[in-house]
Amino acid sequence: MLRTVEAEIRPDGTITLLEPVEVRETARALVTVLENGNGAKRGNVADVLELLRSPEFRNRPSHSAEEIEAQIEENRDSWD
Repeated sequence: MLRTVEAEIRPDGTITLLEPVEVRETARALVTVLENGNGAKRGNVADVLELLRSPEFRNRPSHSAEEIEAQIEENRDSWD
C-alpha cells in the first residue's frame, strides 16, 4: 500500500516526517524532493502575500467582467 506523508529534508540529508507513520516492519520509501519546498522558512502563503503587496500587482491592468467574459468567449471560439 502506498501512502504519502509530508517531511522536511535538511541539507545534511536528515529527513523528519511531519506526521506520524505506523509501520509493522521495516519499510522502504521513495522520496520526492519539492524544489523551494522550505515551508519552515517561507512557503507559498508568504510568496502570495509578497505578490499582493508588490507594485507590479497593485499597478496591474484591470478589466471589467464584460471584457474578461468576452476574452474567454473569444478563446473558446478559437478552439474549433
